[in-house]
Amino acid sequence: MTTLPFTPAPTLGDLVDLEQYPITDRSSSAYLDLVTRSQSLLAEEGVAIFPGFVRNPSVEAMAQQTLALHPRMFHFRENHTVYFKPQDESVDPQHPLRRLMNTAKDTVAYADIPDEHLIRQIYGSDDVLAFIKDVLDLDALYRHADPLAALNLQGFTAGQELGWHFDRSDFSVTLSLQAANAGGDFEYVRMLRNENDDCYDAVRGFLDDAQTQQVEVLPQVPGTLTLFRGRYSLHRVTPVQGDRLRLNAVFAYVDRPDVEFSAYARQLFYGRTSVDPVA
Repeated sequence: MTTLPFTPAPTLGDLVDLEQYPITDRSSSAYLDLVTRSQSLLAEEGVAIFPGFVRNPSVEAMAQQTLALHPRMFHFRENHTVYFKPQDESVDPQHPLRRLMNTAKDTVAYADIPDEHLIRQIYGSDDVLAFIKDVLDLDALYRHADPLAALNLQGFTAGQELGWHFDRSDFSVTLSLQAANAGGDFEYVRMLRNENDDCYDAVRGFLDDAQTQQVEVLPQVPGTLTLFRGRYSLHRVTPVQGDRLRLNAVFAYVDRPDVEFSAYARQLFYGRTSVDPVA
């Protein structure tokens, strides 16, 4: 009888650079320093990035696993305002509530990500969850309970993009898996609106002329974990160029348990309301 070689399942340390990011030792001075620096960046700049969070061999394997799923991705297309509010026909055509941005991307829902995909181990890690909670300075943080939205893989082919928008959530967590040949950069304008004011005039001025604001750019470097506060910072992903897909994972975390999408949101973002694959 032929005996196949035993290959142990990868540990978190096989995937994450625990020397650079000691997230399994939350009482160490190195970890506490990392969290303090990251909290400062998030407060001052609205973004904290962790280059090389996932080791190169692992992120390359994740990219290949994701590419294999591309034929099964849901093709999401939407025209939307930057606020994701309904288009207001009562205002003039150049008002931000009237102007439409274009978003086009391909998505693998959580229910469609195979158990053996390495990205599941990152998302399912309690150490990763605790690290993100600490950087966000939250008392509690939970993985999203929605079977479609909890963890998504995204692919952007040539011409696809995320149009300018503000997030509806307080923060986002993404992991870059593969950069495009060109384009696909993450651009943002820091704090273009605030909690009390949607700042229509400033947003309109920027949409008319981008030089009215400072645009920050985050190139997509595989293996980089990014925490971003996008509720008040306008942002987009520039159109992808070339035949190399831009790939990333989106980790959905919330500050209360048992959160799920509405049937409307599931249909919009995944083309279905149940975990059953789209026919």
